[in-house]
Amino acid sequence: MKNKGLLFDKDGTLLEFHQMWLQVAHGAAQEILHTFEADNKNSLADSKALLAAIGVYGDHVDNHGLLASNPVEDTASAWYQLMHLTIDEEKFSQHVKNVFNQQVEDNPSLIQALPGVKDKLIELKKRGFKLGVATADTKNATIYSLVQSQLHDLFDFVGYSDGDIEPKPAPALLTAFCEHCNLAPQHVIMFGDTVSDMHFGRNAGAATIGVLTGTATTEELKPHADHILNSVADFDTHLTSYLN
Repeated sequence: MKNKGLLFDKDGTLLEFHQMWLQVAHGAAQEILHTFEADNKNSLADSKALLAAIGVYGDHVDNHGLLASNPVEDTASAWYQLMHLTIDEEKFSQHVKNVFNQQVEDNPSLIQALPGVKDKLIELKKRGFKLGVATADTKNATIYSLVQSQLHDLFDFVGYSDGDIEPKPAPALLTAFCEHCNLAPQHVIMFGDTVSDMHFGRNAGAATIGVLTGTATTEELKPHADHILNSVADFDTHLTSYLN
């Protein structure tokens, strides 16, 4: 078995994405507008505009948008510029991070592992694979979500984007997974639901599997993935013979 390590994006790959993050994004936008109403110098920066700035259009989430692929610091930066705020940008960014973390904790019933994913992870762990998570989410929201969904204890490594490590698609999180688990990148498969996840895996020298449980379509993922599955739950270890 050449592939010893399996690294997973979190939302849209292991956990249900749309219900959770649409609710979180809407709640965060409303909270930010309310808190910084007096400092909002752009009269057009309403909830719809803030959501569009991060790739949310009604019930549709753009696979290439900030909510789907980027750390919350990028959302904060986009909102800061859009609202023409005068407060310190670093303080605003920390506030946005806190708001997103709180929105996640305020919606525990929406944090759900995708069907069949937990059983598949248990099976893969029993087969001797090292399992890891690499997400654009914050540390607090990541740990809370994985514990809430009863997946946390299945992972040998949990990597998140909290401003102290270069986020996906830079290879830093995959490199950290390899160092932690004594693996080589060419012995790792990266699973994700976004084009950014696929670029991340390839940038680090890993194989890539796109899944259709998140924001991307087959057409979007196909040029960037070594293989595409409907879900992580459909992963067959025989595929490791054909990857890398």
